[in-house]
Amino acid sequence: MMMSRSSIRPMAALVLAIGLVAYVGCNSGTDGTGGDLPAASPSPGGVKPGSAGAETGTSKKLFADWPKPVAALLISGEQDGYLEPCGCTSGQLGGLRRRYDLIRHIRETDQWPLALVDLGSLVKDPAGARGGPEQVKIKFSVALKALEMLKYDAFALSAEDLKVGVGESLGQIINLAEKPRVVVANVKPAEGFDQNIRPSVKTKVGPMTIGITAILDPDALNKLKDDEKDALLPTILSPEAALPGVLADLENDTDTQVLLVQGPPELAKSLAAKFPGFDIVVATSDSDPDADPERLNGGKTILVKVGTKGKYVGVVGLYNDPKQKYRFQRVPLNSRYNGDAGPMRKLIEDDFQEMLKQAGVVENFPRRNFVGGAPGATFVGAETCKTCHPGTYAKWAATKHAHAFEDIVTDPKGDRSDHQFDAECISCHTTGFEYNSGWKSAAATPYLKGNQCENCHGPASKHVEEPDNQEFRKLIARTAAGADKAGLCYRCHDEDNSPKFNFQTYWGQIAHSKLDQYTDPKVHEGIKPATAGASEPAK
Repeated sequence: MMMSRSSIRPMAALVLAIGLVAYVGCNSGTDGTGGDLPAASPSPGGVKPGSAGAETGTSKKLFADWPKPVAALLISGEQDGYLEPCGCTSGQLGGLRRRYDLIRHIRETDQWPLALVDLGSLVKDPAGARGGPEQVKIKFSVALKALEMLKYDAFALSAEDLKVGVGESLGQIINLAEKPRVVVANVKPAEGFDQNIRPSVKTKVGPMTIGITAILDPDALNKLKDDEKDALLPTILSPEAALPGVLADLENDTDTQVLLVQGPPELAKSLAAKFPGFDIVVATSDSDPDADPERLNGGKTILVKVGTKGKYVGVVGLYNDPKQKYRFQRVPLNSRYNGDAGPMRKLIEDDFQEMLKQAGVVENFPRRNFVGGAPGATFVGAETCKTCHPGTYAKWAATKHAHAFEDIVTDPKGDRSDHQFDAECISCHTTGFEYNSGWKSAAATPYLKGNQCENCHGPASKHVEEPDNQEFRKLIARTAAGADKAGLCYRCHDEDNSPKFNFQTYWGQIAHSKLDQYTDPKVHEGIKPATAGASEPAK
């Protein structure tokens, strides 16, 4: 019996259908002044890579040296939850607003007939995500909405996207409009999903028809632990069993055949060799992609990678010239594409932030007890530390750490919304967020705003109560060498948020040794921390 859509759609998807949200991630990379440099000459097999999208000198025209293609294909993928560059640093690549601007330019300014395909992996690793699994589900929701807004023709089903929950993922997919369609040739979903998840898609682009299919590595799917998997994805075939029929059907009435491979890069290359009928094969990436595609099958097939974190897309120009069927360009999404992307900005900044607030992602974050500190110690806030360490407090108060919370709730340019309800931002802009006695909200824990002492030293309530207890002092003591070795700073100053971070350079800006005298007897009496970071003499 065919189940109704309402009966197979998970409750979480029904809630998310009301309003879509996502976390804005952070992409590292060198911004630069424009696209990649042009190649010197055409490549074998009619592909001329690297010749478009270059921005040199004062030129602002995209694809300046391309003859106008009869159709074009834009390829994206492996967004990994990085929906927008982080506001903490400059020079980062990627973001859905920049992709929106590039696509708008190709469609409206260049007036090219354009098809859009995505390799999938819109999100990644909900269990280990900085913002928690609930925020990853919301990221997936907004990423789908973005593809729908951009009118993507197809995207591949991926094991990473299914990690939000097979039922959750498929439930959100069936809420999509006509576009995009999910494609996967070797996985057959349960009844009720076949309109949105298909073996292949054929899309008309100008005078050409493009056929698109995808493979999901069976090994990756088999490793996925989910109680609903077998019921919702009952049929899993090998790529070799699934592709012959699908390819034959595409070759019958499409001009260009595209294969998206969700699996190791080696699998994509192997399938390209086994099925040379595909013109374009899209593979996953282990790092930033090469500027030029790899040419296989005597130049007939191009193997394309677009990298991770949504930092790049690939654009393929299609021609009716047998001597040059394609031109390819890897396009870095840098500040060149900071044009008006109003609808995408609204989705990323306004809508999703409000829904994060409504979902209570920060308040409901799965917290744990702090390990390594004094048993039972809680976070007390820098104002409490100030009582005995006024010189150290003054040093901290003059750093950017002290104003970290302000940075995510205000934006002088007016381009960014209040991010205090975004768990990934909060994790580095407040104190003790991951722990039971740490940050909860501006209303509940205002004394933990900013990146304070206890993010490095650990919860200090026991030391505050008994300042001369040597064991408590030992547990919160930190040295530069120890902090560097333990990688304390790299928790936030990682390659995404602070790609140019150097410990020795930055440590000098916050070093605070021997800034206080402890001759006043009151310093040794101890205080009992109260709520809201205030303090009173210990009793």
